Amino acid sequence: MQSCACHSPSFLAAKVGPNCRNCPILAPDVWAGAPAELVERFLSARDAIHVPRGGVLFREGEAVDALYLLVSGAVVLYRDQTAGRRLAVHLVVPGRSVGFRAMAEGRNHRATARCARDSVLCRIPSVLAEQTFAAHRPLERVFLRDLTQELGLMRERLMQVISLGVRDRLVLLLDRMVQAFGMPKGDGWLIDNPLKRLDMASLAGMAPETISRCIRHLQEEDLAHFNRKNILLPSREAFSLEVDAITQRE
Repeated sequence: MQSCACHSPSFLAAKVGPNCRNCPILAPDVWAGAPAELVERFLSARDAIHVPRGGVLFREGEAVDALYLLVSGAVVLYRDQTAGRRLAVHLVVPGRSVGFRAMAEGRNHRATARCARDSVLCRIPSVLAEQTFAAHRPLERVFLRDLTQELGLMRERLMQVISLGVRDRLVLLLDRMVQAFGMPKGDGWLIDNPLKRLDMASLAGMAPETISRCIRHLQEEDLAHFNRKNILLPSREAFSLEVDAITQRE
């Protein structure tokens, strides 16, 4: 009879390092009912890695050799464009995975994954991931959840381009960034911004030349103030009311 890791948070805790405490695949409920041998093999083969700002996890067109869970930092997915330009298509925030879409589709990576700030990630070799998914489906569901969210955000952005103006789309992007990178400051929020302005423009579905005008409008309204590293939202209440009004117009 196989030994079982079910209801054994102490078993998991003994096998992870300090950088892994917030990794979603290490939650005890993910492994409930899994054979201890499977958990042991998985935990031994994965690796916590530190990637500096600007570091690349994989490039568009490369074969899938690993999956990643973002523990801290930020990762942006880019698609290559003509004339050497790149277009930001998705922002990965802590607690979410990177690379599963290509594996699920059975094809090479559709995008380049670049760290927008110093990041800690859990790297899982793709062969190990496939073997573990086959033996323990609850782990695969963690990645399926993230894939569903990624596709949902992209579909949502397309609908926003159709139905909302550029200013409102930028406000909704700021709302997502508050949830991942915001901290209270006085009556408002301070966002530790990992994104370049060109990336913010892409993720808000606007042309690069448009974002400066949108930023200026938000600053004139005292809704948001931008500098190179941070974004200050002076009033949580005013910002929340603005987001609610925009979502009602969608």
